[in-house]
Amino acid sequence: MEIINNEKIIQSNLEDVMHNSMLPYAEYVILDRALPRVEDGLKPVQRRIIYSMYEQGMLPDKGYKKSARVVGDCLAKYHPHGDSSVYDAMVRLAQPFNMRMTLVDGQGNFGSVDGDPAAAMRYTEVRMRPLALELIRDIEKDTVRWNPNFDDSLKEPDLLPSKFPNLLVNGAAGIAVGLATNIPPHNLCEVIDGAIAYIENPKISLEELMKIVPGPDFPTGGYIISNGEIANAYKTGKGKIYIRAKVSVEKGDGDKKSIVISEIPYGVNKAKLLAKIDALTEEKKDIFGNIHSINDESDRNGMRAVIRLKKEADVAKILNGLFKYSDLQVAYSINIVAIAGGKPKQLGLKEIYAYYTEHQRNVVLRRTKFDLDRAKERAHILEGLIIAVTNIDKVIKIIRSSPDTPSARQALRKEFSLSERQAQAILDLRLARLTKLEINNLKLELEQLKKLIAEYESIIASKARQLTVVKKEMLDIKKRYRDDRRSVIVENDKVIDIASKQEKKIVENYVVGFAENERVRKVSPNTYRRITDDNEPIARDIFRCAVKATSEDTVLAFTNIGNCYKIDVEVLAESKNSLIEGIKFNALFKQADKNEKPIGFVAIKPNEEPSGKLLFFTKKGAVKLTDISEYNLLKSVYQAMKVREDDEIISIEFFKEKTDLFFVSKYGMTLRCENAVPEQGRVSGGVKGMDLDGKDEVIFATQIGKGAVALLGATTGTFKKVELDPISTISRARKGVKIFELGDRKFGEEVLKAAICDRKITIFVKDRISAEYYSSDAYAVTEARSGKGRYLKNVGSCQPAEIYFSRKIDD
Repeated sequence: MEIINNEKIIQSNLEDVMHNSMLPYAEYVILDRALPRVEDGLKPVQRRIIYSMYEQGMLPDKGYKKSARVVGDCLAKYHPHGDSSVYDAMVRLAQPFNMRMTLVDGQGNFGSVDGDPAAAMRYTEVRMRPLALELIRDIEKDTVRWNPNFDDSLKEPDLLPSKFPNLLVNGAAGIAVGLATNIPPHNLCEVIDGAIAYIENPKISLEELMKIVPGPDFPTGGYIISNGEIANAYKTGKGKIYIRAKVSVEKGDGDKKSIVISEIPYGVNKAKLLAKIDALTEEKKDIFGNIHSINDESDRNGMRAVIRLKKEADVAKILNGLFKYSDLQVAYSINIVAIAGGKPKQLGLKEIYAYYTEHQRNVVLRRTKFDLDRAKERAHILEGLIIAVTNIDKVIKIIRSSPDTPSARQALRKEFSLSERQAQAILDLRLARLTKLEINNLKLELEQLKKLIAEYESIIASKARQLTVVKKEMLDIKKRYRDDRRSVIVENDKVIDIASKQEKKIVENYVVGFAENERVRKVSPNTYRRITDDNEPIARDIFRCAVKATSEDTVLAFTNIGNCYKIDVEVLAESKNSLIEGIKFNALFKQADKNEKPIGFVAIKPNEEPSGKLLFFTKKGAVKLTDISEYNLLKSVYQAMKVREDDEIISIEFFKEKTDLFFVSKYGMTLRCENAVPEQGRVSGGVKGMDLDGKDEVIFATQIGKGAVALLGATTGTFKKVELDPISTISRARKGVKIFELGDRKFGEEVLKAAICDRKITIFVKDRISAEYYSSDAYAVTEARSGKGRYLKNVGSCQPAEIYFSRKIDD
């Protein structure tokens, strides 16, 4: 150090400065800021956000909490940087136009594809998406390494377990020192299928792998023009593709045409795109002079930007100019760089799968070892408890004769050769555990634990078993979070066909239904056929009621409290992509009551008088017959039936000639009566169909003919099929006969669900902790009318909290 002009100046060689300052900084930026890990696909700030939300209990089934809480907690514990760096990263995780599968569920203004910024963190609220839980699941079971946080006061995960290949699914973009990464997002189902194919055959060729994972899949859709670069990128980690907007040409009045933009390239600002096109109409009049106007007609149902042309416009010339001079077509440089093996590395597709599958195998191994240790600990305690309850008189004598607890513990250990933990567990034993039932339960639990221990040990001993567990868990995620591909991959731009839409509307077919997740869904017939053919559906694919309709139809939604709501099928958003779960009923109709839900749908044609009569059934046994023409009103919401405060409608159906009415109550009673109900007006309350005892309620009512067979399920976990022909047809307003023998009512035993078996039915059984799915084919025995029924095959002794029977609507 020298002193020049009374100032202290430190002199050092440039090489030393670079080594002591620049290189550590570069290493930090590369490893701990800008690049994602190949195992979980997350940068450190993203990982810390997700872990902080998990730690604070911001789970998908909990309420939203202020974004500022996440930012503050993350800064205080794990991420010592500016609050904007954390909040901006969290906002991106919640934006569906940036993330292929969002990990944060945001409430409030989280920005838009037009470049609008998110509201300040004090105004917005967040919680985790269900898929984000799959990234962090089992983290408490020692599945990953932990490191000290910035001040060594806490531990934070080095990476997350990541049950799906997030690096490929959501991609990444970042600029480090001397390095950058730009990984495109992909389709979840394709990526998981690719991982499974790699596990089954690690020597799989890139060509075979690309038949499963054909290329990126951007959240904003559009066309991907490969020109052979996708294969090059998957092989070397670098490549350049083009993304083109999805456009169509519509004909308007007087032979005028319009270019309609429905999907734009990934990362493009829609507002700036349209502003640029507007500027081009002045800058390059020779190409774009025939553009009349540009309007953004996007709404909650999707993107729609319309470029209206003059009558003499050359559509092909304008489109080619737009693709060349505007962001309707952009280049996307793929540069797959991630932290792998502790250092940045350029990766190909097979290398990503190699690192990821090894990480998953290690997660399964560490988790199984953790579970094995806990199972052995519990088995050890149970063995001690069984010795104690088997020799309870001697145990009590030893405890009573001991002067204090430590002496009693030592005496027990000496007498029965117990460990200290076993002796302590015996001293902690409650007297209620000494009954014969509890003793048998202890022995049963120990037997099950020994089987579990053997299973865990076999998994630990075999890499093949570990990889089998990985495949099973990934297939489960694919099933629960499947999503259709949005981007269309073409080899060159000559393949792309610009669709020409006529002014006349195209009539499309749909199925509109109300699903078990309590959301209204509109799906295509092919989608409906696929999900109803699934023998193990998820909640959103189990339709409580559904109806076939065209895009021109109006659907009447009849609700449980007696209202009718009109739904315009064309306006209703199709259930796919970000709307795959469907739409909440009270989000469709703000005037709907909080607990109001549809119990039946009827489709009516435009400009046609509907024909037929509707039967309404209520839980208090009422039934009403009304002509459907009574409900063809101009109002969008109106009363469909007068319902008492303690009653509600349970189902509606069209009246059928030469049938009987059939009722089943929750206390196991049934009534088969004549279908002779007087016709009434729209707002009437109906007549008595079934007479009920005390607090009994109707849980199922329908019309039946000869040869009908009913399937019933109860809270006891038992199911039965009953032939209905032997049940005599009597008059209305009677109590009926017993159809299901239940236990004492004080134990809450009830019939939960019933259905008529006129085709294959998928049974959804939801108990207090889990959900299972079964086919009615597994229970083919027809039993007597009365009796308790028996357990459905494979159900075991579960105690159902809910039961749903799912089947296709009539063809």
